Amino acid sequence: MDYEKIFAEIEDIMHVDYAGALDKQDWPVKRPTTAVLQHIPDEESFVYLVQHYLQQYRDKHVFFSNDRVPQVTVGFTTRRYGAALYVLTADQEKRLSVGTAITAIDGLPIPAVAAAHQLELDPVPERQRFKTILLTAKTITLADGQALPLHHFPQTAAPAVFAYRQLQADMGYVKMTNFTDYTAIHEFYQHHLTQITALPKLIIDVRVNNGGDDQNFYPLLAAMFTGTVPHSAIFPDTGMQINATPRNYHNWQRAVATILPNVDPALQPTLNDFIQMLKDHQHDGLIPFELPDTDTPDAPIQGDVQPHQVVVLSDYDCGSAGDSFVMAAKKSPQTTVIGRATYGVWDYANVTTQDWDHFHLMYPVSRADWIDRGEGIDHVGVQPDIHLPWTPAMIKEDKDLAFAERFLNKRR
Repeated sequence: MDYEKIFAEIEDIMHVDYAGALDKQDWPVKRPTTAVLQHIPDEESFVYLVQHYLQQYRDKHVFFSNDRVPQVTVGFTTRRYGAALYVLTADQEKRLSVGTAITAIDGLPIPAVAAAHQLELDPVPERQRFKTILLTAKTITLADGQALPLHHFPQTAAPAVFAYRQLQADMGYVKMTNFTDYTAIHEFYQHHLTQITALPKLIIDVRVNNGGDDQNFYPLLAAMFTGTVPHSAIFPDTGMQINATPRNYHNWQRAVATILPNVDPALQPTLNDFIQMLKDHQHDGLIPFELPDTDTPDAPIQGDVQPHQVVVLSDYDCGSAGDSFVMAAKKSPQTTVIGRATYGVWDYANVTTQDWDHFHLMYPVSRADWIDRGEGIDHVGVQPDIHLPWTPAMIKEDKDLAFAERFLNKRR
């Protein structure tokens, strides 16, 4: 396997075809040396090397994978507070307990590890994620001084949650961990939307939300707005640009040819127009993302007749369509966003894939033009109206939810 050649192509994609190529051309991204690339022992090591390289672009829509290397985890998740990482979950790693403090990785104190990986990590400590760093580490040190060798476990996807419960006589609670699963989400609405919109107070929890399709959260907007609201008054005021290059045209053409037979017939002309636009402008680079019939206004949002008091709980593990939902919530005069800023993975979208046999690089080809106005949200997220700093005490007690209940109980 010619790892050096594949990496050169990856580097070229990030410099030419990636939607953020021009925006990030002066970032101090470090590439592995030729000597390192020529002495990679196996495919798993190559995947980790590329993932470390790509993390420096701080774009969750960019990812590298290998069909022949199973996705693995260290069996626990963490969050940083001060000079330690605190265990949030330990479903597979039974030697650790929720709330355990980790003070060092491979003998280095957590602040020193963060400094060594500053190009990959968010500058805000509570937003730093050490998943990839832990995957390539050998040991961790606990607060009591105990050193543990790290093990790997098969990665399993957490089950999606779409839940409703009544917290008080006049207050409901909704939790949604993605906006992807159309069937499950709309079954949830069929069973619970009447209850969701019946009570005068509502908490919507998207602290963990992996994104999906914006249209899957539209029914929730009924509780957040009153009367008929124009689509343009709720959603981001930004146009899009597409990075039209030969590679992006060919990758999207191949992808659309595969999925077109299974796409809603009403959407097929739009996809075909998109491919034709990429073909016609494939040597033009960033161009306005405009398709025929885009002058037709989107349908307005039909809010409820009676106003509700709504709290949206947000956090760093909410992104993409989750970002969109929180942005929409902040446009509602009767909604308050509480918690911490969302992940912020919105500015670059419309992901395509470059394949090398069983290796795959996913990267976005469209760019929101609000970046030029300094209004982009990547790396900073959507800011809450009320910020509650994260602390380890929140691991075992849902202080966000308790605060939201108290907040709504004071509202009339």
